[in-house]
Amino acid sequence: MKLHKKEIARRQIETALDLFFVQGDTLSIITLAGAGEEILGKLLEQSGKPRMMDHIIDLDKHLTGIGREFNVVNEEVNGIRNGLKHAKNPVEDELEVDPEHAVAMLARAVTNYLLLEGSLTPPNAQVFRASSVVTS
Repeated sequence: MKLHKKEIARRQIETALDLFFVQGDTLSIITLAGAGEEILGKLLEQSGKPRMMDHIIDLDKHLTGIGREFNVVNEEVNGIRNGLKHAKNPVEDELEVDPEHAVAMLARAVTNYLLLEGSLTPPNAQVFRASSVVTS
């Protein structure tokens, strides 16, 4: 089977959304959404379009007045995702994972999909977007 990275990311995000709507495993949601978000971020970067991470960096600059180093912001927003897939630091052998981490990663993944495609074709993405607006 030969798949484009965009299709791989779309399927990862759709599966994460399916799990989210049935209150599935939070770790799997974060991992799948995070993988899709990262792929789409790279595709956006390659096409010269801003990715969600760029918007987060801009927001950090606006909120702090100067902006923190990329590594600091990156650890803040990707720490859980990276902690779930790497075992580099024994201090991180135990992680505190909250359902909000899944929501944040899904929001970033769906936003990157929207930024790349211009629309939300996965039906679950449209539902997620609508439910996020209603519940916030």
